[in-house]
Amino acid sequence: MARLLSSAMWSAFGLFLLVLAFRAGAEPLAFGPFRLDSLALFLGAAVTLVSAVVHHFALRHMQGDAAYESFFRRLSGLTALVLLLLAADSVLLFAGLWVAMGWLLADAIGHVRSWPQAQAAAALARLWFLRGAAALVVGLLLLAAATGSLSIAGIVAAAGAANPLLVGLGCAALGLAAAIQCGLFPFQRWLLSSMTAPTPVSAFMHAGLVNAGGILVARFAPAFEAAPLVLLLVFAAGAASALFGQVAALVQSDVKRGLAASTTAQMGFMLMQCGLGFHAAAMTHLVLHGLYKASLFLGAGSGLAAARRPGSTGTPGAAAIGPALFAALLGGAGFALASGKLGADTGALLVLFAALAAAQASLATSAAAPLVRWAAAPLLLGLGGVLYGALIRGAEALLAGTPGLVAPQPLTALHWLAAGAFLAAWIAVQAGLHRRSAALYVRVLGLSQPAAAAITDRRETAHA
Repeated sequence: MARLLSSAMWSAFGLFLLVLAFRAGAEPLAFGPFRLDSLALFLGAAVTLVSAVVHHFALRHMQGDAAYESFFRRLSGLTALVLLLLAADSVLLFAGLWVAMGWLLADAIGHVRSWPQAQAAAALARLWFLRGAAALVVGLLLLAAATGSLSIAGIVAAAGAANPLLVGLGCAALGLAAAIQCGLFPFQRWLLSSMTAPTPVSAFMHAGLVNAGGILVARFAPAFEAAPLVLLLVFAAGAASALFGQVAALVQSDVKRGLAASTTAQMGFMLMQCGLGFHAAAMTHLVLHGLYKASLFLGAGSGLAAARRPGSTGTPGAAAIGPALFAALLGGAGFALASGKLGADTGALLVLFAALAAAQASLATSAAAPLVRWAAAPLLLGLGGVLYGALIRGAEALLAGTPGLVAPQPLTALHWLAAGAFLAAWIAVQAGLHRRSAALYVRVLGLSQPAAAAITDRRETAHA
């Protein structure tokens, strides 16, 4: 059964790619309460790819587990629920699938029934998923009341002309549901406690299921754009989580927990892009992060060996500043030109983040020869900016028929404040200020700890 389900996932991935190749940009296919559009096909291909890889990995990783077959049925069931959720057009069906997905995911987190810590983590996740589902249901009902439609397509088409108060409240509730599902600050505790899950579950969860929050916002993008204040709040929540998650990842000693903190940061960045009005860019980030994070979780055991190797923990010297600034210039410019984010709108923030990423990557070559630091690395990072910008431009073209996925917003004081906070945080980390404050270390470490009931110090009880 396990091998059959694994083969089915690979076949589903091939089918999604084939349909996407012929149906990209075409009119959505509607059948009953489902509506298959370019966004559903694009994300369906990503979900089935990650699921197929995780299934294949788990064939050996889970050997000897007493619940081997039920594990694969649960994993395949989660995949099927996500695929149905992507295509659901009825708000009632969407809400039902959302609840079922959360319930089955919590069950997967508690896979080892005899491990009290796993059951505690599952109970915490289930509690937060139910709270998120309640927020989702409230949001959907408000939007349905405002637009007079029980279909997602009808809601997004009528949101712009509907009662702005009801639309705003509905989108705020959906934003709360998205934040909980993504494990954003201050809802990160369930995500950090879920490391009791078997490694394949962690890989699929962090690569796909937590992304459902971003998918939710993107699916209702026109409604969020009709409530600009809520969209600004989504941006602020994403920015706060991106900053917190990145700092939290620096203080972790547990490999999987460090990856979980990184997921909080990356989910924050994804929702930031939604808040900036670039939902197609957020979906590109979702797919790329999903593939990357799945590989990191599946290789977490190798990460233990790498963590034992001696390495430099010092701060970059003054000689690294010039090449980093040069790399930032080339990386940001390459991204701006390739993505077309050249206007005086929220696209400028995407360019800033691309420049910061290039500068950070440049610091990894600070010990290399001058030719590498000043020429080879900046040029490669500039090409990386071009590639990332081209991927976003390609995703925007691929998803062009989906309403509201590219809607740049005007820059506000909050956007500039967030940009300043990211720059200041990056400079502070490079200067090593985060290592000099015991109070900051203790505070961040405390906020990034799992629930006490989900922690074990007995190695013989661990089954993940």
